Amino acid sequence: MSSPENKKKNKWKKVIQVVAAYLVAAWTFLQFLDWTLVRYQISPYWVDILLWVFVGVLPSLIIYLFNAERINDKKIKLREKIIFPTNFLILGTVLYFFFGSTDLGSTTKQISFTNEFGTLETQTITKEEFRIGIPIYNFQQKAKDTANSWIGNTINELIKLDLDQDKNFAPEKKYSNNTVEKVKASSIFHKYYVDGEYEVKDGVYNITSTLRNSKNGKEVKRTELSGEDFFALIDQISVFIKENLLVRDELIDRYIDLDIKEITTESMKALKLWSNREYEKAVEEDKTFALAYFYNAQRRTTFSQGELEEKYLIDKAYRYKDKLPYQLQFEILMYKHIVYNRWDDAEELLKYQLEIEPNNVSYNRLLYIIYSETKNLEGFYNHAKNRFDKIKNEKSAQDYYVSLMLNSKYKKAKNLIKLFELLAPDVEEVTRIKAYTFLLSGDIDEAEKIYKKINLRWPKESIYRDLVEEYITYKRNNNNLRFDKISQSGVYRSPSNEQQVEYFEKDGGVFIHYKNQIMNRGIVSKNNRLLSLDPTWVSGTHHIFVKDSLDSIYKVKINQFNRDKSSIFYYFKETEEIRSAYELLKSGKKEGLKETFELLIEKYPNHWFLKDILQHLNYIESLDSQAIQKQFSKIAGTYSNRVFWVEDNKLYYKRDNLTRIELLPISKTRYINLSKYVTNLEFEFLKENKIASFAWSYDLEKDEWVKLDGETNYFLKN
Repeated sequence: MSSPENKKKNKWKKVIQVVAAYLVAAWTFLQFLDWTLVRYQISPYWVDILLWVFVGVLPSLIIYLFNAERINDKKIKLREKIIFPTNFLILGTVLYFFFGSTDLGSTTKQISFTNEFGTLETQTITKEEFRIGIPIYNFQQKAKDTANSWIGNTINELIKLDLDQDKNFAPEKKYSNNTVEKVKASSIFHKYYVDGEYEVKDGVYNITSTLRNSKNGKEVKRTELSGEDFFALIDQISVFIKENLLVRDELIDRYIDLDIKEITTESMKALKLWSNREYEKAVEEDKTFALAYFYNAQRRTTFSQGELEEKYLIDKAYRYKDKLPYQLQFEILMYKHIVYNRWDDAEELLKYQLEIEPNNVSYNRLLYIIYSETKNLEGFYNHAKNRFDKIKNEKSAQDYYVSLMLNSKYKKAKNLIKLFELLAPDVEEVTRIKAYTFLLSGDIDEAEKIYKKINLRWPKESIYRDLVEEYITYKRNNNNLRFDKISQSGVYRSPSNEQQVEYFEKDGGVFIHYKNQIMNRGIVSKNNRLLSLDPTWVSGTHHIFVKDSLDSIYKVKINQFNRDKSSIFYYFKETEEIRSAYELLKSGKKEGLKETFELLIEKYPNHWFLKDILQHLNYIESLDSQAIQKQFSKIAGTYSNRVFWVEDNKLYYKRDNLTRIELLPISKTRYINLSKYVTNLEFEFLKENKIASFAWSYDLEKDEWVKLDGETNYFLKN
């Protein structure tokens, strides 16, 4: 007869055997389930959920197995009555916390949309939360080679463009030369990141691409490629990434995969110029380089550098878009709608594309711009929150944070920052965001404490630091800072380009919005002065409103700063009546326009450009149309890097990579324009039928015209 001790030993032995068999069976089942889910495109979260279940019930299972005979006889002790339900309650709570908001259905979905030809199309795509996020960093040179240094910052951009075609991925283009920084940035939301090395010898490109563990930077896999066709090597790197991150071969071939030279260009020279953002020169090398036209159009549109140039560039991109992937074709079409002010069409197409490409940074940015244009704070917040709930990466977190600050949801912003602090403690950017949050929420003491830590540990901030310290001091002594929304609010336009900035008050906050950009919350830094800070970087703007002799606000002086660099810009108030007068001028409706501008000049005596328009109206009234055309034809031609031409009876001008503008005569020799108020062009008629061109520039500090007729500005007609 065995002793109680032996019985207990045998019991434990049997329990361990059953638990071991249970674990083996569970593991086998999970492996089969994992294969099944991938094979039939069902959420892989089921594997994680069942793993938690199999492991989570172990405490109850072990207690049951050890006391099976007694429990089967319904002799359950009090502690077991407590442990069993508590075990399942805790397990259920954990599962709900981690998987409550996840999609447990199919990993794919069908999207129907109307293409540009009005035809209904249907696509099957991978849902966003099942896409693999992968940061791709710039590649390092193995040996210093200035002639090919541009390639390092181009490889990662091309890989991203290539992988963007595959809806299994959500690639991100990143820049860093430091492993510690790469791990800090990548480990928060991603399992892996990609970097590498390269060199060019005798026309042969040698590229090493490395897949790394984002938690420690250790190498997971690498591929070493060599060849004379740089573009083919990029395609091979993309395949290398797919083969190592996609668990099934059928996933690799699910989506169309155009060669990178089809998407960009076959010319290395054009590619280099494109990489260096010299888009004008890039299209001189390859006149069908759609992305060069498109990127240039985006840049021009963002900063409103000139409507004529924006339309020309987007039309060119649209003409050559057919060789691009669908997503880029639709992106070009969206920008075409925006450039031509077809906002309803742009928004409709944007919503279709966000269904297909919910992680597309450009699409989401465009939607935030639309919300900024319409002052839709709530829409901005709801979209950003939904994005962050569905897919957590650095960009969605940043956008969600911005939406919280715009909507004064400071408590939620602080909770979001706590999450970042847990994932990436002691990072400068996170600390700066934290300081900014306390600053904007009005907790001056806490903000000052954190800024002191920033200044002590990362003493790089100069103008930013000074302005923040000045604001904190002023706020502490003057708690009733105010913004006079009646006199300051409204639209102000740059005299140097077509960019506008609008100031408005909503829901108790003061906002600053640059046209075609995302709005920002302003801080009243002194009475009727605004401070706008970029929370993630050490940059921002300081806005000082200026009055004229009639004691009315007529312009704003903006100090734009980035670390220790500072630039001054002036924007002049552009009321609805001023905009209406300009629209009438552009449309050619000149009846009563002289009187309109005379009244505007009385009302806005410091708007010198209104006087220029009146001078133009008086001049063209003194000539017939035939005389004006003769005047245009005489000066049309090339003057070194300046080109003047007549098109549809209008005179146009372009210099190098600057925007094209229409010129309006104010005399026989001098011309103004509606794009750059600060620039006038003048022609000098010389002996032997020679003609020279030079420029005038308006000095905004001295309020006077300055003649620019030095050797870099005075050119003879070829």
